[in-house]
Order: sequence, then C-alpha cells, then structure tokens
Amino acid sequence: MAHPFRSQMTPQSLTTIAQGLRAFVFAANKHPGGASSSVEAITALYFSGATTLAEPGEVRDRLIYSKGHAAAPWYAALWALGAMPGTTWQDAVGFGQVGHPVPRMPVRGAVAGMEMSTGALGQGLSFGVGTALADRREGRSTRTFVLLGDGECTEGQVWEAAMTGARLGLRNLVALVDANGSGSVIKLDRAEWADRFAGFGWRTVSLDGHDISAITKELLAETDRPTALILNTVKGRGLAEEVEGSNTLSAEVDERHLPDWDTDALIEAALTVIDRHHPHAAAARTSTGSRRTAGDGLVRPARTELLSRAAGHAMGAEVVAKKTLGADLARELSGLPLLWMAPDAIRNSGLLERMNEVGSWEWNTPGADVLQCAIAEQDAASLAAGAASTGLWPVLFSMEGFYWRMLDQIRESIAFPQLPVLLVGTSGGLGDPLGPMVQSDGCLAALSAIPGLELFEAADINAAKLLAAEALSSGRPAYLRLPHEAVPVRHTLADLALRPTDTGAWTLTDDPDPDLVLVTAGALREAALEAADRLRSDGHSVRVLEIFSTSRFARLDADRRGQLLPPGTRTVSIHNAPSSVLGSLLGEGALAIGVDTYGTAGWPQTALYEAAGLTTDGLVARILKEMA
Repeated sequence: MAHPFRSQMTPQSLTTIAQGLRAFVFAANKHPGGASSSVEAITALYFSGATTLAEPGEVRDRLIYSKGHAAAPWYAALWALGAMPGTTWQDAVGFGQVGHPVPRMPVRGAVAGMEMSTGALGQGLSFGVGTALADRREGRSTRTFVLLGDGECTEGQVWEAAMTGARLGLRNLVALVDANGSGSVIKLDRAEWADRFAGFGWRTVSLDGHDISAITKELLAETDRPTALILNTVKGRGLAEEVEGSNTLSAEVDERHLPDWDTDALIEAALTVIDRHHPHAAAARTSTGSRRTAGDGLVRPARTELLSRAAGHAMGAEVVAKKTLGADLARELSGLPLLWMAPDAIRNSGLLERMNEVGSWEWNTPGADVLQCAIAEQDAASLAAGAASTGLWPVLFSMEGFYWRMLDQIRESIAFPQLPVLLVGTSGGLGDPLGPMVQSDGCLAALSAIPGLELFEAADINAAKLLAAEALSSGRPAYLRLPHEAVPVRHTLADLALRPTDTGAWTLTDDPDPDLVLVTAGALREAALEAADRLRSDGHSVRVLEIFSTSRFARLDADRRGQLLPPGTRTVSIHNAPSSVLGSLLGEGALAIGVDTYGTAGWPQTALYEAAGLTTDGLVARILKEMA
C-alpha cells in the first residue's frame, strides 16, 4: 500500500507548524503535559503530506484521538484547517467551556473530523480496528490512525484490540503510542511498548516522537499488517526546564512554568504555512458554515423493506430464537452492509453456517460479513461502534450475562454518540446447566439505565425478526433480548408487521373493564397467559400486555399509559429479569414479580422456574395472595 506525498513541506515549515500548535497547547493549558508531547505526531499526521487527514471532502483518512484528555494539539490542527469556523485562536483555546463548539474531551460529531467520543481510555484502538475493517470491507483506500497514550496502554482492552487488528491483517491501521513515560502519576518504561506490540504481530517501530521527519517516513512505509509507532517523547515538551518531563503534568500548570512566547505570532506563522499548502483552510476558518458533521449520511431501508426479505415461522412452531435469528437473517439480508459478530460462542448465535459459507474461519477475509470475535467482549463492542461509524450495520450476539463486561463500552462508544449497533442478548433469563457464570442476573436492569439505548425483548422467533428489523431500520443503537428456551410462535410475521410498535406494548388478551392487568415480556409470556386464564376462572376480568420495548413504554404520556393501565386497576408484572425492569413501568402499589437473586442457575430448566416461583401455579398463588 503506497502512500505518496500530497504536499511538499520543508522540515522548517513543519517545525513552524509544530511551534504554532505547541503555542496553542500552552495557551489552552489543559493537560499540557500529554498534549505537548503529542504535537509532532499531530503535525506529521496532518501536515507532512503522508495522509489525507487535512484534505477537504468526505472521503479521507481518519484519526481516532484515543487519549482524549490531552486533545489540545489535535484541536489546534482542526481549528487551523477550518473545523471551527468563525472562531479565532483565542476563542478556540477556550474549549470545554459552556457554549464552546468543542468539549474538553472529544465528542463524535462536535466538529468535522471527530470520529469518536473519547475520554474513557482504552477504547480507541478497538474503535479504530472497526473503522479499518469497514474501510477494507467496502474497498476504500483510506487509513485509520489511532493516537494512544502510554498510560492508556495499561488498559486491557488495548491488547484485545491489538490481537484483533493483527489477526485481521489490517494493514490500513496505524497506532501511534505517545510514550512519554507517564501514566497519570505512575512512571512507565518506554522500552516495553515496542516488544509488546511486536509480540502481538504488528509491524513495530520505536523512534523519536519529536522528530517530524522520522514520523513522516514511517507513516509512508508500506506494510502487510498493522503498524505501531512507539513515539518516545518528553511530557510537557517546551515547558520550563524545572517541570519539563515531570510526572505530574496531568492538570494545568502554574503560569510561571509556561514559556514566555509571542503566542499570536507563532500561531500566525503556522497559519501562513498551512494556508499556503491548504488553500481551503483560511476560507473555512472564516466561514459561518456548520461546525458539526452530518452523521453517516446513510439512509436505512424501512422496516417493511427488511421484513419483505425475511421469512416468518409457522404459528405454533417452537423455535429457539437465539440459535435461529442470526442464521436466518444473515442469509435473508445478505447483500446489505451488515457485519454479524459474536465473541467466541458463534455457534450459540446460529452464525456458524454463514461463517462457513463466506470463509470467515480465515481471519484475513476482506469480504466476509461474519466476524467471530475472540473472547474479548469489550473489544467487540467498541469495534462494532467503529464499524458502524464507517457505514456498516453491526449486529453483535453475546449471552446476556456477558454484556456486564461491555457496559462502559456500550455507554461511551455506542449509546452516547448514537451509533447504530444492534446488540443481541441471547439466553436472557433463566436456564443453563453451566452455572451462575452465564446467567444474566441484573444485566437487563443495568442496560436499562444507559440513556439512548433502545431496549427490545422478543418472546418468539417471529417477534425477534420484527424487532431486529425495527432496530436496523431505525439507525439507532438498540439491545434485543432473546429467551433461552423455545417459545411457541403466536402470530405470523405478516400479522406482526401490521401492528403498531410506538407504544412498546401489545395487548394479548383483553376483557372489558379489567380489574387486573398482567404485564409480561419475553419467555414469561406463556406463563402469564396461562395465569390469566386461571384468574378468569376465579372470577377476575384480566388484560394481558406484552411489553416488547420497555424504553418505548416508559416514554408514553399519561393519557396513553392510562389507556393501557387504567387508573385504579391492580397491576402485576411478570418477568424473568429483575422485578424493577417491568415493575418500574407500573403505578404505585403494583406487584412486581421477577428474579432478584444473584446467580440463579442449574438444570433442568423447569426446576429453575419452580425455584424462582415463576411457574403458572406459583404466579397464580402469589397474585391471589396479594389480592386477598
């Protein structure tokens, strides 16, 4: 992969730019230690001509600034190239203040060029693996660069990503490690990083991180695998001698340690050079145009279009959705830009057959639409986010209990920036001979607490297909919970497709003027319906609601909620998840039945439900006792 120069700058010109960026860093005085040590890397990445990062237009290389706390030199480069139109450098250095276009730590889409929301350290390399994978899959020549701090490299997810990038043979991925020897206030050995990345199979080069020419040379080198550049740098480069290189420069520094520079002159000199080589930059800086990016620009097909390709299962069929959903949809939706993913247990997701068809057992398979991730759930979640940011539609399958490991990645990399990843939780609820480790316990409640994540729960395979299509067509992040066991199909897919989904609930059975409303979800649907029949024979008028989206139901206004849950009517929620998940949707005085213990597990499954009081007999007895 050749990378020809796109602009010819002299070493002196690049030094002038670096001096301007460093002046910006010290004027901002926000994490100046780690920010200053990155200046030459940013200069080489944006202005040496070795990348397309500085070029205008939609298609260009990407930078994931993973060490987001020290983003000042990157902000300086983006500002100089016009990403913050209508602002002076004096305005730009105030980033992080209320009303400023740029936050203290990067937020995806805040300005053009910000690909990822960072600050939660350790996730950037996984995200970059995702963007590089998507670019290769779509045949783009663009490259992804990820700037990491050496302190950040003590995060385990970095090494999950390092393994994945090497196994996938992503030669369009370059990691630059700012090895300034400091992880917050912990001293780090710069010499360790090269051996570590090389040990994971990366092309690895250790060099002077303040030598722009040396960095540029390595950015242009051809390779058949991912590259790691270990940049040996000085923390706080350019500060007063008594603090330069100090291990305690993670916050702002006292003004007496800042250099006595003519900041305005240094920045103006840098702009003169930049504008000569990038004529669009000056016009962009003074423009009054939009500062934000426009998103992925992709139009998702409507739910109806996706469902037209899907085949429903016959009414009454008892199909294990967790083993069938991925198998069916991967075949039915082939040709769309989907990326089917599963950490390790790909057999459990039903994707094994598709993997064999497309050759995904070979890791370096550019065109494959199935990716078996390693046993590294955190890496898989952030990788999915990166792939989604670049135009693919990732669908990640994992056992619900293993989503505990991904909560921060889902929050930071997926839900907060609203990247369209569909997370599928298999084995939701009770039932597995493997023991407490694989049980979901309170995971659904934790996922419910993540803002911006749409929650769906399917009882049977047809409902699962409908909700998967709903999520994929929405272009928003979503979690779809599938039951562990086979649940009989109650409605054809065509019938479900005609049902409204805005309320998050379907009425399964109804009586005029009910005196009791049973609210249920997922695999407990059948037990709730049987309990309703028994309660009717006891003289009660019962309505049964199936909640297929707790997030949508929670957003209902009082009038619509009142139509479904009439005021003054007794309500009971029945769920094989924490009782609070459905119980929180009900009014005061409701009975919430769920699984609030830790590690409920064992076999046979019928014994589990009996022990949890979730059989029909157990439910009826508890409800009648409550109503007595």
